[in-house]
Amino acid sequence: MERISKREISLSKSHHHHEWSGLRAQKFVQSVEKLIKYRYRPFVKEIINAISKYGVRETPKIVDVGSGPGILLIEIKKIFENCRLIGVDSSKYMLEIAENRVKEQNLKDFAFKLGSAEKIPIEEGQIDVVVCLNSLHDFNDAQQTIKEVSRILINGGLFILKDKNGAYPKWKMRFLFIPLIFKTGLKRTIKYFKSNKLWLDPDQVIQWMSEFGIRKEEVHYKMDYLIIGKRE
Repeated sequence: MERISKREISLSKSHHHHEWSGLRAQKFVQSVEKLIKYRYRPFVKEIINAISKYGVRETPKIVDVGSGPGILLIEIKKIFENCRLIGVDSSKYMLEIAENRVKEQNLKDFAFKLGSAEKIPIEEGQIDVVVCLNSLHDFNDAQQTIKEVSRILINGGLFILKDKNGAYPKWKMRFLFIPLIFKTGLKRTIKYFKSNKLWLDPDQVIQWMSEFGIRKEEVHYKMDYLIIGKRE
């Protein structure tokens, strides 16, 4: 497993979107661990289904942009063992937590890289699949992030994105408030709905993808939209 170098930390300080302290990072991890069943595992199934449907190279390289504490990558590895996994995040605290989790579980073929979504620290045309869960709307520049995703993907590579739907009707959102409280708790549900000013319209995201050579293969318009694109 690749370690985070001091040079990477120095180069990436200017790109941090969240200024995580060690304590704040730990609290965040504790909160999202409660969402593994409801948020992460369903997305992993959608990722595996897309890979099966559209195909990738044997032993593909999969990158999670905004990987945080590595939960999504670890859940992918539990189901899809024959892959190499790379987590990219702007927080050294999150990546240290991710490295420790991988080490504790004795998992192989993981690497973690410190850097921003707008300048992903990976060479051009190296990656088979890029995944991103509930993070694109939170990056400093979503359009630039998609440009970077296109840059690192191989031709025919997949971009699998799930995020909060900024175009979802407000009246429909009200019906989901109570069910979300039971799933994630009152505080997280309130925070979830308050963040909707940052949510992106999936059609705008699809337009950006097209501009940077990623063809839309599927889109599912729900409160959390799902887009599957292929690098042309």
